[in-house]
Amino acid sequence: MEPFFKIKIGDSDEFNITDKVPGITYLGVDDASSSPQFTNNYQDLSGKDGSFFVGQTFAKRTFNERFILASRNWEDYQLAKHEIYKLFGRRELIRVRTDVNNAKVYFGYVNPFDITPIQSGANYANFTIPFDLPKPYRYSLYRSDSPYTFQQSGWQFGMNLPSHPDSVSYQFTTNNFKVYNASDIKVDPYFQNHDLKIIIKFNGDSLKIHNKTTDTTWAYNESSDGNHTIIWDGQLLTTYLDGEQVNGKTDFGYISLDPEWNDIECTGANSVDITFSFPFIYLI
Repeated sequence: MEPFFKIKIGDSDEFNITDKVPGITYLGVDDASSSPQFTNNYQDLSGKDGSFFVGQTFAKRTFNERFILASRNWEDYQLAKHEIYKLFGRRELIRVRTDVNNAKVYFGYVNPFDITPIQSGANYANFTIPFDLPKPYRYSLYRSDSPYTFQQSGWQFGMNLPSHPDSVSYQFTTNNFKVYNASDIKVDPYFQNHDLKIIIKFNGDSLKIHNKTTDTTWAYNESSDGNHTIIWDGQLLTTYLDGEQVNGKTDFGYISLDPEWNDIECTGANSVDITFSFPFIYLI
C-alpha cells in the first residue's frame, strides 16, 4: 500500500495531505513517542505500610508524525509551507488515518511545530507535526453497526478479529444474544466516557437490558408498542424517546462491554429490536 496521511477536520471530508500540499512525503509516526501512557493511582492510609492500588488510567499522549517537504524552488517551498500551516491552523480536532493503520483513526490537536530548511535558502526540509490526543486511543474507522465494519476497507491485522467475523452482528431481535467487543479494553461509558449507543424498539410493559458478563444493567420502566425509537447514549448517560430526553422513564443505569463476547439478556418485553453502536478502541 502506498504511504498516505489522511486527515478529516471538523465536518469536512477526509483528504490525503499530498492532494493539498505539493512536494510533501509522509514518513510515518515516531514510534519512540507513541506508547500508551499508563498511569497508576494509589491511596496512602495513615498507619499502613505502602500504598493501596486504586486503579489505572491512560493519560493523554502525543503522536509525532514525520514528513519531508521538497519543492522545486524557494518560492514553491514558501507556498507549500504556508499551505501546511493553513491546513493545521483551524483550531479544530483533527481525525488522522495512515496507511499503516488504514482501518484505525485517532483524534488530536496540533502542537507547535517548525518547518525549517536543511540550510538557509534551501527548498528541502524534514519536519515533525506533534498531535496531542486528549482521548489516548485509536478507534476503528467504522462503528460496530456499519455495513463496512467487517469488510476489507474496515478491518486490518491487529484489530482482534473474531474467529468467524461474517457471523458477527450488532442488531438483535431475540431476548438473549451475544455482543462482540473487538476493542483492546472494556467499553465503559460511565467511568471512562466511552462512546456507546444502544438503539431500541420493543413491545411490552418495560425493558431491562442486563449484560451478564460485566453485570451492568439499564432499564426502561414504561411500556412501548414497538413503533417508537429509544436511544440510550452512554457518553451523555441520557435516554431519548423519538428524540426527546426521557431519563425519568429509566432507572439511570448503564451498560459496559468487556473485550470479546458479552452475554446480554433482555427481560420485560415481548419482542425487541436492539442495535449496539460503538467504535472499537485500541491502545496502539
